[in-house]
Amino acid sequence: MKRILVVKKRALGDSIMGLSALQYLKELYPDALISYAIPKWMTGLYDNVETAANEIIPIENGLSFYSKLLELRPDMIHELHQSGSSAKILSLYAWFKNIPYTFHNHHSTKDSPVKDQGKPKAAIQRDLDGVAAFYPSNRYPNFLAYTPKMKVEAGQKQKRIILGVVATRETKMWPLGFYKDLCRMLEQKGFDVIIPLGPGDQNIQKNLIGFPTVQIPLNKLAKVFSESALYVGNDTGIKHLAVAVGIPSLTFFGPENPSEWHPYDSSLHPYLFKEGLECRTLKAHYCALSTCDSMICLNQFTPEMTYQKILEMVSL
Repeated sequence: MKRILVVKKRALGDSIMGLSALQYLKELYPDALISYAIPKWMTGLYDNVETAANEIIPIENGLSFYSKLLELRPDMIHELHQSGSSAKILSLYAWFKNIPYTFHNHHSTKDSPVKDQGKPKAAIQRDLDGVAAFYPSNRYPNFLAYTPKMKVEAGQKQKRIILGVVATRETKMWPLGFYKDLCRMLEQKGFDVIIPLGPGDQNIQKNLIGFPTVQIPLNKLAKVFSESALYVGNDTGIKHLAVAVGIPSLTFFGPENPSEWHPYDSSLHPYLFKEGLECRTLKAHYCALSTCDSMICLNQFTPEMTYQKILEMVSL
């Protein structure tokens, strides 16, 4: 039986979006065993869910990863977004075993068989393009047909709204004071609200004393999300988790364009985004600032406006 190793050494949300490419590969090779290699710290997220991967492989240091490759003995390897450290290990193993090692680097402008190499486009589409370039079929995969899926054991739906207040940088965060106001409105309306935080979010937690912050183990996160009514928050990893477990989402977009980082059906997963801001495109097709004095891209979406949008999406 053919074993395909798919590697993605990126952030949590990237690993979830990578499931779309695995779903496409499973269509191409329905009888293959698909192993999905991701950073070790995030593997717990996949402990109690079903995906297109037959198994999840933790990536640790180079030596242990190479030892794992020797144990797995894959017939082919595909890296969804090539990184320097893993490229050396994977290319060495592929050369030693004489197997295909294919990859796509979304940011590279070098010549490549990948369609639209280096051009900004929906993140999931870039992963699919990379697979389609090396494992072609008679049809081109469109990202809207491959929304990532994480199957969770069914539980009772709760009247719960998840507020995703954290992001990888400050400029991607809707103001914390707005979240507080929104939380009060939702609780007064009768919604159960939770604000998931990680171990490294102590500073945010200090600013949310008295609000419903929770720390949920990674291996229980998908189930909690699947039993909730709605995700509302920043464009961050847990937004992609909400989509993958099948609950609607409402996302705030500031410095980055949703056409790239929100590769989902906007009728099910709407977003708030202020069009036409020149400050976003001064140096690239997005704003890369970590901090910003004006935050004009996000602070015009008021808690009241967001509350009304939520009521349109979900009711008691």
